[in-house]
Amino acid sequence: TRPRARARVLAALACALACALNLARASDVSFTADARRRGGEEISFPLEHSLDGVAFVHAGVVTGKLAVDRNDARNFRLSAPKATREPLDASAAAALNALAASGGAYRIRAPSNFASGRPGSYVMASLPARCVLAANLADALTVHADDRGNAYGIEYAAANGECDARDEAATTKRASAGSKFRTTVYVRVGKDAPGLNPDAPTDVRGHGSPATDRSKREAEQRRKAREGGDGKSDGAKEIPTQMTFFQRHWLKIMFSSYVFAFLCAPAETRDTRAAAQRRVNAATKKRQ
Repeated sequence: TRPRARARVLAALACALACALNLARASDVSFTADARRRGGEEISFPLEHSLDGVAFVHAGVVTGKLAVDRNDARNFRLSAPKATREPLDASAAAALNALAASGGAYRIRAPSNFASGRPGSYVMASLPARCVLAANLADALTVHADDRGNAYGIEYAAANGECDARDEAATTKRASAGSKFRTTVYVRVGKDAPGLNPDAPTDVRGHGSPATDRSKREAEQRRKAREGGDGKSDGAKEIPTQMTFFQRHWLKIMFSSYVFAFLCAPAETRDTRAAAQRRVNAATKKRQ
C-alpha cells in the first residue's frame, strides 16, 4: 500500500505544478502578445470626421511603421506616419459648405489606442469649418501618445497656420465634389526630463562652477558614502531584469503544492499509519 500511496501523492504534486504552470502562462500572455511586435511592422488606424456636428463617418486611414524599443519590446513608437484621406462626394462637400456657412466646427477623431483599437474610445479635436476651407483642405494632425500606443490627445490645425473664422477670405471658400483633404500627421511621444546630478560641484548660489581637485574629491566621497562604499558608479550598476511568474511567486507555488498534495492524499494512507501506531502501542504494552 505504501508504494501506491506515494505514487498518488506524486501524481497530486504533478497536477499542482501543472496548474501553477498554466497560471504563469496566463499571467504572461499580455507580455508575449506585446513582445511579438517587431521593428518595421506596419500599423494603421482609422480617422473619422463629422460634417454635421453630430454623426461621425469614416474619413481616411493613418499608416506608419513601428519603432520598437531595444530594451523593452512592449515600448514602441509610430514612425513615418502618413494619412490617406478619401475624396469628398457631392453630398459631403455640400455638408461641409453648410457647416462653414453656419459657423460650425469641423470635428475629427482617432482611436485612443492606435496599436489595438478600443471600440468606443476616441480622442477628438475640432477647427472652425471656415478655416478648413480657407486652407484649401490642407490640415495638420498631431497625435500625442505614450510609448505603449495610448493616445491621450490630438491637435488639429490648418496647414497654413492660424485662421480667423471672421475673415472674409475664410467665408468665401467652398468645397466641391472630388475635393480631398491633404493631411499631414505627426506623432509626438513624451520624454522624461533628465535627472540632475547631486554630486556636481556648485558654488554657494547653486550655480555651476569649475571643478577643482578638492570639489572632485568631496563629490567622490559623497557618492561612495551614498552607495555604501563599494565604489560602483551609477553607470556600472546592473539593470534589473523583469522577473518571471515563478521567480515572483515560487514560495506560494511550493506551499500550495504541498497543501494540495496533503489534501489529496488517499484516506487509506492515514488509516495505515493509524493501524501501525496501534500495533506499536500494543507491542509496547506486552513488553511491559
